[in-house]
Amino acid sequence: MNLRRTSIAFASAAAGLSLVLAGCGSSSSGGGGGNVSPASSPSASTASFCGGQTGSGTVTVGYADFPENQALATIYATALQKCGYTTKTKGFDSREIYWPALKSNKIQLVPEYAATLTDYINTLANGPNAASIASGDINVTMKHLRAELPSNLKALTPAAATDKNAFAIKDSLAKAQHITNLSQLAAYSKSHPLTLGGAPECPTRPYCEPGLKKTYGMNIKSFKSLSESTALTIKSIKDGSIDLGLVFTSDPTVAANGLFVPADNKNLQASDNIVPVLQASLATGAAASALNAVNAQLSQSTLVSINKAVTMQHASYTDVANQYVAQLH
Repeated sequence: MNLRRTSIAFASAAAGLSLVLAGCGSSSSGGGGGNVSPASSPSASTASFCGGQTGSGTVTVGYADFPENQALATIYATALQKCGYTTKTKGFDSREIYWPALKSNKIQLVPEYAATLTDYINTLANGPNAASIASGDINVTMKHLRAELPSNLKALTPAAATDKNAFAIKDSLAKAQHITNLSQLAAYSKSHPLTLGGAPECPTRPYCEPGLKKTYGMNIKSFKSLSESTALTIKSIKDGSIDLGLVFTSDPTVAANGLFVPADNKNLQASDNIVPVLQASLATGAAASALNAVNAQLSQSTLVSINKAVTMQHASYTDVANQYVAQLH
């Protein structure tokens, strides 16, 4: 599961949404949302996208209060609108607030993170110290998630895109040493011990320093405790005070700052793929068809581009969503 991200400082950049997307987690329960345009009848060009069906009624899409999740919620809402639904989005401070709202049908859909939700529900059932049941294999994680969801909720097909923990190094190091994955970085560390940086809890978390050592045999000579801000970690890698640092797979500022994320080729991190979780009544027909179409095109690079558009280029969520959905049909 992810360390809960705090605010991330993004550099300003000129808007250029068409270029960004060409390759293709507010207030508490009462705030932070908005309407997406009212429903209209699907056109012939969207018939396949909607599974040849037309939806009806109002769907409220909830989201957690950070830009990526709001962007995904707006994309989901826009896709449903194209299939005939009236849609709204509504922001929440945290999963602890929106999860009861989803279970009670006060909201109908949320863009979720497979591993994090799986373990969240598990701890609700078995206590805060329950062992993780999420896996680095998304198929295993989804099997557990679907088994523990209440009967009125369903999880659709997860996207390839993830927002999970990762480790970054300088791009120049990766190129010079031909490093593409963590196993290769571990081999390099045998003769070049590494300084790791990240959130203060990293030395005790199994997916962080202990995991790098146990799973990859990484030779870590020291750890530098940083805040949970990715910006500080990125700065520390760039200035050489650490060799690798804990980041997130969907953060656009990593590559923008000349850093590289080696592949987690042994699946140390749990599979936090983006997955729509929704009312069972919407899990078939036009809604499911539209949401699956959205997720089918949601690659890792596309998710990074979406985040870049809304955080670095300051594009509106609605513009990003409209452009994304327009490319699906």
